Amino acid sequence: MTNNASGAMNLGFVVEVVEGDALAFETDVLVVKHAPTTSGLGAVMRKYLTEDAAMLPGASEYRVWPGTRNTRAEYILMVGAPPAWSMRYPQLRDLARRMLDALWEQGLDVRHMTTTVHGIQTAAGLDEVEAFRALLLGMADAYETGHYPPTLERITFIEHDTNRVRLFQQTLTQFLPTPPPPTVDKIDTATMAVMAGKQSFEPAYRKPEADDATPHVFVAMPFADAYEDHYYLAIQPAVRETGLLCERMDLDTFTGDIMDHMLERIRTARLVIAVLDGANPNVYLEVGYAWGVQTPTVLIAHEEQGLPFDVRGHRVLMYDRIYRLKQMLQAELATLLS
Repeated sequence: MTNNASGAMNLGFVVEVVEGDALAFETDVLVVKHAPTTSGLGAVMRKYLTEDAAMLPGASEYRVWPGTRNTRAEYILMVGAPPAWSMRYPQLRDLARRMLDALWEQGLDVRHMTTTVHGIQTAAGLDEVEAFRALLLGMADAYETGHYPPTLERITFIEHDTNRVRLFQQTLTQFLPTPPPPTVDKIDTATMAVMAGKQSFEPAYRKPEADDATPHVFVAMPFADAYEDHYYLAIQPAVRETGLLCERMDLDTFTGDIMDHMLERIRTARLVIAVLDGANPNVYLEVGYAWGVQTPTVLIAHEEQGLPFDVRGHRVLMYDRIYRLKQMLQAELATLLS
């Protein structure tokens, strides 16, 4: 329980994860980020809000617009951020704190805030669960300082991908075990919890967010919908069972600073898991670099996938079903990381 800077008392926020379209979701304020060369919801909203680049917020700024006919929000809050590829977990925590701080500073009378899970599907290559936890910790920071709208009751994270909705809903209740009171209206597709500062978190999840030194596994795989089940149903859960972060970069091409960042994450990884299906040239580039810097690799391929001569002499986990792939990875990781 905290006293907001306005003197109002707040018992916490209801936090929920909902599957849907953020533009079609009715809310008091839709919060997006603006980062140079960013894609996703922020890029979509830029087109709707202004054609004048000078009107967009800088990395430490924010701007508020009235809702547009393209959304069902009364207000749009755009918070400036550094380039997406450079955003790590501490920057995500700060971003979430600044979202609530901006609403408080503007004095907006809002009860319901909607946003997305930032930092995923970008060149940053972040672990999705840890990115979500960092955002929640940032909101808890704002709660503890009283820098949030005194009327705020509900924060909704909108996600359109079913696999990620399932992931975030599961981890939300792990992080925040207190359910909302029965009087709270619930959306059928939502999973809900109550947050009132860091003490609302399960003790294991109150620790500081990850940083670049936190042990991680780097996943090299084709950036295509056909491989999403490989990642969410086999690779990611097998890695997270070990306690390591699971990071992948969701891009087709890598250049400049993004390439340097990718190579650094491969060099510092405990190991690299590479999906060789489809003979993707980026994947082979990443595997070759991992071999060059002596980062251990786990190579996987479907049993019907032909392998080029330069990997035939290496151990490759050949799978036929995704559930068997998960079992194979669990056994392999247990051996390599023991």
